[in-house]
Amino acid sequence: MIPATEALARLKEGNKRYLSGGHARSAIDMQKMRDDLADGQAPFAVVLSCSDSRVPTEYVFDQHLGDLFVIRVAGNIVEPSQIASVEFAVEQLGTRLIVVMGHTRCGAVQAALKAMEDPEFKFSIHMEAIVNRVETAIRSEPAFDSAQSHEEKCRIAGHANVEHSVERLYSKSESLAALISSGDVMCIGAEYSVETGIVSWL
Repeated sequence: MIPATEALARLKEGNKRYLSGGHARSAIDMQKMRDDLADGQAPFAVVLSCSDSRVPTEYVFDQHLGDLFVIRVAGNIVEPSQIASVEFAVEQLGTRLIVVMGHTRCGAVQAALKAMEDPEFKFSIHMEAIVNRVETAIRSEPAFDSAQSHEEKCRIAGHANVEHSVERLYSKSESLAALISSGDVMCIGAEYSVETGIVSWL
């Protein structure tokens, strides 16, 4: 079992490799890795991230098969299925670090902003469920109303959405809340920049 602080350091180092182009995965025998993992897994971090095709989580952190337990959903929202997935990794696989990672230029965040600007605009019923969750996150952030520019609104909205998802993992799961409160598990937010490739920690 890898402690949360060591897991976080691995992610930060991996993002640096990703930015420099020095990917560790190129030197790995993938068939051997698949064989080694066939009987079980022990990921050192859970990453709940957006489904956006520009944010491939294993690449962003330059990690191998079996290193990360990745949950991808549009808008990196937290609903029962995402909570259950995180609980599985933490309780059954022993993962000690949970990361909720949003990203710049997120389509779900942009859709929520559009819905806030134009209440008459309609999405499909399934898209609406995601947009409403993101909109709830944005409206919970007091700084949003005082934002002076569209760029500032987007930045605040993206961060608020990540923080809202982190908070929901605490508040909607008694088991995760207990582990996080005790210090056994760390849960933090992050934002990936699609422009630079840099992961910022919130």
